[in-house]
Amino acid sequence: MKEKILLIAGCSHAAGSEIDGTEDSSYNRQYSFGNLLANKLGRRAINISSSASNNQCIARTILEWFSECYNSEIMDLVVLVSWTESSRIDVPMNRTTWYEKWNRFSDYVSTTARDYIRVNLGYKGSDNEEIDVIAGCHQFIANNPTYIEIISANLILQMQYFLKLKQINFIMCNTMHMFSEARQIKFYIDQIDQTSYLNLKNNKLSFYWKYKNEGHVNNKANYWHHGEEPHRLYSEELYNFYINKYTL
Repeated sequence: MKEKILLIAGCSHAAGSEIDGTEDSSYNRQYSFGNLLANKLGRRAINISSSASNNQCIARTILEWFSECYNSEIMDLVVLVSWTESSRIDVPMNRTTWYEKWNRFSDYVSTTARDYIRVNLGYKGSDNEEIDVIAGCHQFIANNPTYIEIISANLILQMQYFLKLKQINFIMCNTMHMFSEARQIKFYIDQIDQTSYLNLKNNKLSFYWKYKNEGHVNNKANYWHHGEEPHRLYSEELYNFYINKYTL
């Protein structure tokens, strides 16, 4: 009999970062919305989410996991892709970056991640090389927001078609702000299967912003991360969305 598995990919929100006040822990992963969804579906969670991930990193890590780990003969697989904000990018670097040091409880180590630097608007870098590279990237992101969103839309389509080709059930969601109303985005949005994507176009219903706007506060967090209750509530929303898509 095949083992029932839920593969969970995303950034720190999908990893449950700071649920217990630490950036990564077994407890955080256990009570993250993806792992809670796996429990509801009766599946073993494989949580490959990684803090500070961008959408390029999320998509590449999924492909990497499939290349190295997936076996259709023994796995009954479902995939949850939790996309992060579009205003993040992955930049190839000649030096090695050991992201697994900050994601010690991930169920999978991405070796390709070591060849990139993750650029987020809230991080300036830790040394002169990083600072120089990131400063230029910040300027590019600020000047080209629609282009950056188109990259995310293409990554969604890449993953959508990849998983459909593999005949694997999947759902997608947003954990932070994804898309604006720019007219150039519409063409790509129209190609995305919204029956498999929870609240694709509503940024206010993304995981972080929905529960922040509802007044949830995680006093243990130093950064933008929720506590246990929003994760529990979101797992229920994802469960109902999945059941309506694949069972009813």
